[in-house]
Amino acid sequence: MMIVFDAFRLDPAALHIFRDGHRLEAPPQAVEVLAYLIAHADRTVTRQELLDRFWARAGTGGDAALNTCIRRIRTLLDDDSETPRFIQTRPRSGYRFIGNLVPEAGREATHSRRGVMLGVGALALLLIGGGVLTQGAFFPSHQRLAIGAANGLCEYTLFPKFNAGLRESFLAEVSHRVPEHYSVVAADAKADLRAKTSVRQTPTRTVVTVTLVREEDGRLLWTGEYADATDTDDYVPLQRSLAQRMARGLAEALRTKARI
Repeated sequence: MMIVFDAFRLDPAALHIFRDGHRLEAPPQAVEVLAYLIAHADRTVTRQELLDRFWARAGTGGDAALNTCIRRIRTLLDDDSETPRFIQTRPRSGYRFIGNLVPEAGREATHSRRGVMLGVGALALLLIGGGVLTQGAFFPSHQRLAIGAANGLCEYTLFPKFNAGLRESFLAEVSHRVPEHYSVVAADAKADLRAKTSVRQTPTRTVVTVTLVREEDGRLLWTGEYADATDTDDYVPLQRSLAQRMARGLAEALRTKARI
């Protein structure tokens, strides 16, 4: 079912969005969040609700990831937070889709907004019942990718929060790099593929290994190793640099192995 508003068409099955017939470059998760807001256009969707659904295991990084996602959606739609046409911010509450939904091209132009909203309401029921957009259960052509926790392999911990921060940065990078037909789901959600990360760290060197495993049989599909010098004064740039390289490697593996 295509969702149509203004000059946009959103395809929730393929996680694509089009403007005037031209497909836009959009991270799958941004499309998912937009579809969720549209599905619940009759109310304000709280920030906590979005965090629980899309960034359940992101920890303190969830707020930043949500803010980034909303900015990306507004950029896609050429929307302005001060004078919104599509995504309205409710201070200290959440967000609401306020665009005018229209019938799919070729339908009777006299269809009412209420009729369209009934269709979107059905989508909302599917979302509530099974989390179909975030978990891919309704659209089997999509592969669901979960990013597991980063596990340390050293006898001691140099930076207690390093692994958690690395995982959050990795998740943020992967979310907008995954190719078509893949969507990132919560770490504890049902998934087709799972990326696992192990970290070995000394005061001079940090080595990270990423493995991609198929959930149904535990088959190892790909592994990549990334290393860099450890900065004991400020490890945040190291987390970001490693996460970017890890995400690029994983995205390339998904593209070359095409629908593993």
